[in-house]
Amino acid sequence: MDEEFSIKLDSIVIPTSSTKVFKDDCMFSFDTPLDPVGLDICMTCHQAFSRGEFNYTQMHSEFYDHDLFLNYRKIRKVQKNEEQPHKMIKLEVKESSESDLFDSNYSIYDQKLNKSVDYPNKELPTKVSQAADAIIAATSSAKKEEIMSWEQEIKSCNHSSAIEQKPIPGLQLKKCTSCDLAENLWICLHCGNLGCGRNQFGGVPGNSHAMLHQKEYPEHAVAVKLGSLSSDIADCYCYACDDEVKVPNLASLLKTFGIDITNFVRTEKSLTELQIEQNIQWDFKMGGDGGEELKPVFGKGLTGFKNLGNSCYLASALQLLFSIDSFQKAFFIPSGVPLDKILGNLRPYEDLETQMYKLGDGLLSGRYSVPDMTTLETTKYQRGLKPSGFKTLIGEGHPEFSTMLQQDSFEFWTYLIDKLEKKKVYGQLENSPTNVLKFILESRIKCSNCQGVRIKKEVTDNMSVPLNVKLVETDAEGNKIYKQTSMNESMDIWNSPEAFEYSCPKCGKQTATREENFKTLPEYFVVNPQRIILENWVPTKVTVPIKFEELLDLHKYQSTGILPGEEELPEDETDGREGNNQDSEVEFDIQALNNLFEMGFTENRAKHALYATGNNGAETAMNWLFEHMEDAQIDEPFKTPENGGSGASSVSVDTEKLASLASMGFAEKNSIKALVLNNGNVEAAVEWLFSNPDDDGILEAADAGLAAKDTDVLVKELESSFDKTKLKYELLGVVCHKGTSVHSGHYVAFVKKIVDGEAKWVLFNDEKVILAIADNIKEIETTGYLYVYKRI
Repeated sequence: MDEEFSIKLDSIVIPTSSTKVFKDDCMFSFDTPLDPVGLDICMTCHQAFSRGEFNYTQMHSEFYDHDLFLNYRKIRKVQKNEEQPHKMIKLEVKESSESDLFDSNYSIYDQKLNKSVDYPNKELPTKVSQAADAIIAATSSAKKEEIMSWEQEIKSCNHSSAIEQKPIPGLQLKKCTSCDLAENLWICLHCGNLGCGRNQFGGVPGNSHAMLHQKEYPEHAVAVKLGSLSSDIADCYCYACDDEVKVPNLASLLKTFGIDITNFVRTEKSLTELQIEQNIQWDFKMGGDGGEELKPVFGKGLTGFKNLGNSCYLASALQLLFSIDSFQKAFFIPSGVPLDKILGNLRPYEDLETQMYKLGDGLLSGRYSVPDMTTLETTKYQRGLKPSGFKTLIGEGHPEFSTMLQQDSFEFWTYLIDKLEKKKVYGQLENSPTNVLKFILESRIKCSNCQGVRIKKEVTDNMSVPLNVKLVETDAEGNKIYKQTSMNESMDIWNSPEAFEYSCPKCGKQTATREENFKTLPEYFVVNPQRIILENWVPTKVTVPIKFEELLDLHKYQSTGILPGEEELPEDETDGREGNNQDSEVEFDIQALNNLFEMGFTENRAKHALYATGNNGAETAMNWLFEHMEDAQIDEPFKTPENGGSGASSVSVDTEKLASLASMGFAEKNSIKALVLNNGNVEAAVEWLFSNPDDDGILEAADAGLAAKDTDVLVKELESSFDKTKLKYELLGVVCHKGTSVHSGHYVAFVKKIVDGEAKWVLFNDEKVILAIADNIKEIETTGYLYVYKRI
């Protein structure tokens, strides 16, 4: 060993099983052990750095006086007659899973001397060898998080908790009772009928006879997949709820049909395995009609993400977000992550702004948008950025985004935007990059009797619009074919006046109309078509085709304010309602009330249900009622809860939003505080409530006043800067979703990019980044889920 090689033994820290060890990628870039120089893992703090385009190893060493590193490189093994490997199903994450594909090389690197020695090396001090061995053996921090969160929480439902069994005579458990299929078999827990399942990902056949059995016998809701049964795994599905469920006393119920679960050997993949495999492998159309494979594209702004197993919802949202000018300006610097994020930031994995800079560099620099030459695939796609650190940080503490389950991409978009605003993550900008998404919605209520008008303003950064759902036919395979609609048709439905019972401050109870318009419009307009509807009281995703149009004109939806001849209605504590009857403070949907009456529900129950579900229609209220029949107050006369709390008696919150939180089980006082502190943002309020479970719900006057002041300032800024002549938009990108539920299936992003000097549509399908063709664009019509428009 070189005599000049010096080591400070007191700076070496031997990691234990509880120590975070980072060895997947650099803390400030997406350089990995597969890169020529590899990763340098600090032997003091166990974080990983690189000496690639930017020498973050040197910066870390000089800033913190951490000089010694374990250098880690992975080199592709050369194997004879090797076929293209199948993607692994990452049900069980093991550190040795890549050992068949890669050799691992290690060395000890002294940054101060810029010298390396191969490892293992008998001449190294014992402490250095112990630390190096512990780092090599340790499961990386990213893998640990993945293992911890790779759990699917399945709950029981009303149907699976109360199964009445009446076995049919002559049971046979060999093949489907309606066809000859002998795999993908589901046994009805109510009667023992054996039916085949639906066609499943990966070519598993099925004719849906188990589902058809339930349609014939609606009370036979729950079935179990025989091939997946073992002592620790059981796939149970409720066709009434259209979801996986847990079945209490399953072993006892199966014994009714002669099935001993302890002796069953699993012969087929479980639903979870199939779902994970589908998330990783389910591709959108990647070729033309002639079967030719489309060529990938590379360059700045054309970088893909590696799918972590369920991360396509996150990746597709980030592709759109970093296509917005303000986010590019905020979080991308050609010289890499700013020095101030490296200096004095000993835990960059806990800093959201650092993670945003890292994403900006990875997605926009072009350094990682190169063919992956380590694979044996004929077509060389990118390796793809692995957003493990960002996903762990952004999802921390969130009941959904912290898991490894597929999530709703639009919900993640709104959650991320709110998180960036709350933590004041501005990057290089003086104000939030999210400001380009902000606009003012104006709700206009007009009394049908006195023609008085009340106007309410709300600042938001996205919209959900209804779809015009018209079923045309159902094809031979049971797929529903819907009539084509358009984004403007959805905007028309959203903008249409709706009638409701209203207590006018001027003339008492009357009928009024309510409509929404735009007071201002943003630079970037974010729209979510509501593809989830209730069919037979079950949330269902519909594939209504939305005509692909790149231009959107919002001129006709601009607010008019108070028109000549109209009078603005007064505001006071009681809102002009008669006496102290709090019932009149809630404007119930008359049609929904009548529908609930026709179903046999009493007035009190109907009003409690509509209030608890945010006045969101009879079907939603009915579902709520079925779950709350035993509530003590369900038959008491309905009274609107007062907005209470110290310092908050004069605070006004949206009753529908308050009801939405109440339906989730949150206390009213805490819900009011959460809404006020989060400027009426329901998603942010839910996060605050989860993060503050022990809060007393008391809203201090200063907090209420500050929130109102911030909103007022923002409203004035948006109104003063709004250009009423710029009301036309061009489509920038679309997040698309393929699958029957937003919590399964696969997300991709289509973004308009400059390629070879021309504006072209690019499909981002995880690490596969290709030029879109007509067949790809056609899929946007039935799968488009999140649209981002840029003002012309």
